[in-house]
Amino acid sequence: MKGSVLLFMLLWTFWSLLSGFDLEDVIVGGLVSAVISIIIGYGFMRGKKVGYIKGFLFFMMYIPYYIFQEILSVSDVVYRILSGRINPAIVEIEHHHTHEWGITVLSNSITMTPGTLTLEASPKKLYIHWLNAKGDKNRIAWRFERILKKIWH
Repeated sequence: MKGSVLLFMLLWTFWSLLSGFDLEDVIVGGLVSAVISIIIGYGFMRGKKVGYIKGFLFFMMYIPYYIFQEILSVSDVVYRILSGRINPAIVEIEHHHTHEWGITVLSNSITMTPGTLTLEASPKKLYIHWLNAKGDKNRIAWRFERILKKIWH
């Protein structure tokens, strides 16, 4: 709880310094800061996880890594469509997350990456539709999970 309040105060202060002290700006800054503090507080400050600061830093590192994986996947899908080398299948993959946010972020990262779609997420397994079902199926989740498990166990 203390971390959420501190985060709220920091965000609201930063917002006010950047946007000014008009009444509308202060109100909007307070609302936006509250929403972000609640979301971050729920995801990073509850349940099994690494430290708050370490988890937040790894999450900030995960964003550019995810964008890079997105670009690689887009180029792979374009190649497969143009070449006709498509081998779709539904695969079952085990994951090692116990925290709900870790499972959710992993599932959404897989779904938002072209060529894969998470059909079902359970506490131990993911069922994924994969556009090119050749090779090691665990590499679908591994490329995201190796960073996400440093944030949430």
